[in-house]
Amino acid sequence: MRASPERISSVLLTVSVCGLALFIPFSISGANASIMLGFVGVIVGVIAVPEVRARLARMKRDPLLAASVILVVSAIPSVLMSENAGRALTDWKSYWLLLIYFLVAYGVASWRLRRKALWILFGSAALSCLVSVAQYRGGIDFLFVHVAPKPRPASTLFIMTFAGILYQLITVNFAVLFHRGGFGRLEWILSGGLFLQVLGLFLTLTRGAWVALAGGLAATTVLLRKRGPFIVAAILLVIVVGFAAGDERVRRKVASIPRMMSGPTDVNVATRFVLWDVSWDLIRSHPLLGVGLGDYETEAQRLIGARHVETATDSHNVYLQVLVTRGIVGFLPFVWFWIVVLRCLARARPPAGARAAFARHFVAGVLGAAVALLIGALSENNIDDSEVFIAFMFLAGMAKSFSLEPDPPDPPSA
Repeated sequence: MRASPERISSVLLTVSVCGLALFIPFSISGANASIMLGFVGVIVGVIAVPEVRARLARMKRDPLLAASVILVVSAIPSVLMSENAGRALTDWKSYWLLLIYFLVAYGVASWRLRRKALWILFGSAALSCLVSVAQYRGGIDFLFVHVAPKPRPASTLFIMTFAGILYQLITVNFAVLFHRGGFGRLEWILSGGLFLQVLGLFLTLTRGAWVALAGGLAATTVLLRKRGPFIVAAILLVIVVGFAAGDERVRRKVASIPRMMSGPTDVNVATRFVLWDVSWDLIRSHPLLGVGLGDYETEAQRLIGARHVETATDSHNVYLQVLVTRGIVGFLPFVWFWIVVLRCLARARPPAGARAAFARHFVAGVLGAAVALLIGALSENNIDDSEVFIAFMFLAGMAKSFSLEPDPPDPPSA
């Protein structure tokens, strides 16, 4: 019996969304493979399924989609003028891929599929954090399980990438924790996962991510307007302080944050100060189109001179990075994109019904995650990191899908 186009599209989208949720905390390769399946599923659906075409028609009128297209196109001049074409195309990928990720996540019409994907993402993040804890505690070598020890664990990802994904997921899970207004078995599971994720984030020893998380949780707490988030945030703070007091490496990192006000406290902070100074020099020299996407390291090395830095791969500040590599021509669409993101999420109004409370809390969490991401961008190149951006656009697409028309009822389980 031949499968119908509707069935093929549905299966591809299901595998894509669930695969993306599984691989976001672990592997960019798996995420890319998943999304290509979803892209094929969208194409099949557009060709053969009227409901998918109608949903896509609504997406085409969405201001966030338009802002995404403008952001992608605005980077083309800096790609073409780059001396390092390979690096330029790699950096540009994080922008044009976001369109596909957004479309696939936005197109998830089934509540059951959304719920499944979000639980897969939650479980995958918790498992990834367990891997990082094992790395920090000396690794594991038992039968087929081999986890090498690392002083700064990051599961299977780069440290800053792992941290950038985690503080988004923690913020969203924190918001979802309160959607039922009580504390039962589901809330205990969410609390356990949150603890693992917060622990995993702190073990990365990434101070900028800690500050970003604090900003995201604060924004979410204000948006929810409930007493429970304040209490849980206070409990998390107590747990973190207790953990930091008992771990020398974390304690040193935490203690160094107040000292940054009077100057650099270590080589990592000193490196950022040098790179930020160099970045301003490059911005003044190339204000309109920038130095070219992918050319930051080449141009920065010419100005660093004898000043010692740990790395000059990027500016460790997304706003400076965009201004240096893309100039005003690329920076204005970048700012507009984030204004549209925040406005769209703030205006999202999930439809009334039994699932409305979950949808409202999830949207509030994604809005808090956007705030966290923008704060983290002050000290890391997180938004230019395609893995971090993929995670955010997946969450944003899901949040946007909640604010569309009410879902049709799921068919009864067999």
